[in-house]
Amino acid sequence: MRRGEEERAASVADKEISGENKPAEREGTDEDFMWRIIKITGVFIFLLLCSVQDIREKEISVKMLILSGSLFWTASLLFEEMSARERICNILPGLAAFLLAFLTREQIGYGDAACLVVLGSVISAGVLLGAVFGGLVLLSACSVILLAGKKADRKTTLPFVPCLSAGMALQIIMNTV
Repeated sequence: MRRGEEERAASVADKEISGENKPAEREGTDEDFMWRIIKITGVFIFLLLCSVQDIREKEISVKMLILSGSLFWTASLLFEEMSARERICNILPGLAAFLLAFLTREQIGYGDAACLVVLGSVISAGVLLGAVFGGLVLLSACSVILLAGKKADRKTTLPFVPCLSAGMALQIIMNTV
C-alpha cells in the first residue's frame, strides 16, 4: 500500500470507530427510510400532544414526558448509530433551557425544557436549535400582535410548544431530520 492509501484507510477506519460514518450496508436502505418516517411521525405526534396540553393547561404532563422520552431513547439506541458525544450534544439545548428556566424563575417553563430534552434524544442539535429559533421568532411575532392589539400585557404568558412545533415543521421541510 502506498502512503496516501494507508492514510485514507486509517481515516475511514477512525470515522467508523467514532461513529461519523455509517457502515456501507446500512446507508440508504429501506430500514433507514422507515426509521426516518417513524421518527418524524413520532416527533409530530409528541409535539401535537404537548401543544394541546400546553395550550389547555399551561403545563406538560411529567408522565407523558417520561414515557415519550423513554420510548424515543430506546428507539434511538436501537435504530440509530450515534456516538455518546453526539447524544450528549443533542440534549444540550434542553439542558440549557432548564438552566434558563431556573435563572428566569420559570419565564421559560420546565416543561418546555423537558420537551427539548426528549426531542434531543431523536433530533440532532442543529435541527433542534433551528426549530427553537423558528419557534421563538413565531412567538415573538404573536407577542407583538397581541401587545399591539391590547389583547395582552407584559405579564401575559404564551405557550411555547405550539410555536416549537411550527419551527420543527419548518426544519423538516427545509432539512432532513
